[in-house]
Amino acid sequence: MGNDEFGWCLDAEDTLGGRLSLAREACEMTVEQVAFALSLDPDTLHYWESDRAAPSTDRLVVIADALNVSASWLMTGFGHGPHWDDLTDVPRRTLGRSPRHGHPSQNLP
Repeated sequence: MGNDEFGWCLDAEDTLGGRLSLAREACEMTVEQVAFALSLDPDTLHYWESDRAAPSTDRLVVIADALNVSASWLMTGFGHGPHWDDLTDVPRRTLGRSPRHGHPSQNLP
């Protein structure tokens, strides 16, 4: 499911882990930055993004807030998803994104 704001579909991101990764990339943050900001081990976040494990519902709400998406979107693909100013810059698994500069907690909304 894709970002309902634009009515488009990202089939490759159609899992909780894929949407989590997409939301993180939209914030231009690394796994390590998000893990640090949420007091997680980076391996835990990596397992979630690769669908080898899943966060609890309570944790999903905190993650969604930190990544500026709705928990509903993370769980189902419907709701407030990530936003890009330029839709041609939507990250793909094969493209690298440079992280924001500064301390990871300064990059959270």
